Amino acid sequence: MDLGLSGRVAVVSGSSRGIGLATALALGAEGCRVVVVARSADGVAQAAERVRATGAEVHPVVADMTVEADVGRVVRSATERFGRVDIAISNVIGHVIDAAVEGAGPAAGRFAGMPATEYGAEFSQLAVSAWLLARETVPLMRRARWGRLVNVGSGVAREPKTDIPHVLPNTVRPVVAGLMRTLAARLAPDGVTCNSVLTGGIATERNTAYFTWLAAERDLPVAEVLAGFTADVPVRRMGEPAEIASLITFLCSARAGRVTGQSIPVDGGVNRHL
Repeated sequence: MDLGLSGRVAVVSGSSRGIGLATALALGAEGCRVVVVARSADGVAQAAERVRATGAEVHPVVADMTVEADVGRVVRSATERFGRVDIAISNVIGHVIDAAVEGAGPAAGRFAGMPATEYGAEFSQLAVSAWLLARETVPLMRRARWGRLVNVGSGVAREPKTDIPHVLPNTVRPVVAGLMRTLAARLAPDGVTCNSVLTGGIATERNTAYFTWLAAERDLPVAEVLAGFTADVPVRRMGEPAEIASLITFLCSARAGRVTGQSIPVDGGVNRHL
């Protein structure tokens, strides 16, 4: 199937590893020109080389996509290099998993004692970053009468997770899905689609760290905790970053022009909503 992506320009935030890298690779393989963005200079350089290996043109940019000036710089740099931005993938992580640091991991995900600053930080990471990228790219897409915005979110945007301390993402992830739904309604007449991909348990470095933390919290072997998690997943396994990237790539394609305003779970059947 020809997805009609050849020559399109995609800005992919958080693309040095995990789902972001898998998405950059998938878009590059479809002929997109890819702007690889992350905070780590080494990570950006290594990811850029991998995306170039698909045959894609690549523009690496080191930036923090929660910082207004950085987001503006990324989009200006993309337009200076490629003349346009057609696709924008917002993929910024939320709370940092570090059980050794008070207030910096899932151990801080409990309602009692959660400082207001942590809610502010989570909102900045997840919601403000997505809004900043949309604000900078939507005018370009509107002028071109074509564009794709995709947010990499979480299943808790639709169904909060209550069996573990998860108050920050449970609170903020739905906000981001609401932002994307609002933008979808306003931008549809301009040929711009806006969707959220709601991930479940994906086999990334970050989730490996998460399950390691959870095992320590519960005083159980990591393998036992992971087995318990996948036992509740109808497909009985973790997802792969490439599976998320495949859906994102389709949503960015010419074939998906009538798919907008959706929050699509890719969680192996965990979400029970119709």
